[in-house]
Amino acid sequence: MKKLSILLFIALISFSCERVYIAATGENPTIKIVGNKARVNGVLGKRFYKKFSKFVEENPEVKTLILEDMPGSMNDEWNVKSCLLLHKKGLNTEVTSSSVIASGAVDLFISGNKRYISPGAQIGVHSWSEGSKEGSEYPKDAEEHKLFLDFFDEIGMDHAFYWYTLEAAPAADVHWMTEEEIEFYGLEKL
Repeated sequence: MKKLSILLFIALISFSCERVYIAATGENPTIKIVGNKARVNGVLGKRFYKKFSKFVEENPEVKTLILEDMPGSMNDEWNVKSCLLLHKKGLNTEVTSSSVIASGAVDLFISGNKRYISPGAQIGVHSWSEGSKEGSEYPKDAEEHKLFLDFFDEIGMDHAFYWYTLEAAPAADVHWMTEEEIEFYGLEKL
């Protein structure tokens, strides 16, 4: 069911984005070194975590991840592990004017020690879903929020951004953040 959901989400993104967007990397994420930075593409999940953890050990010279074409994650638990690894290693994150990141990729972005956003970058958020019920449907004190709230605490991100993502769009849709929203929630951190 989760695999079908992510494929449906990728299809939705490709039709709702202003530029032509094709998640060509699919489930096979790529990490390519360019100087002391690395370009990252694809869907996040267990496969990405394994590739990323090996990558950071073998490439200590890389200080910044440039997130390019990243429609989201297939598994929240594995995505949070990737986010925490990125944060604990003190890596920075960057989105360029041609970057399109959404859902779990936004979590990866906010995990950066320093975070850079170029004008024109598209950052999409929405509620998570367990299939029949969305994150926005649970009370704020529900156990289902614990994974995300603990993660936000660990990276020093205000919980207000988490609650905002749940209300910004339902799981089957995406809300592309405005420059004002990006500034209000402090996504860029220099």
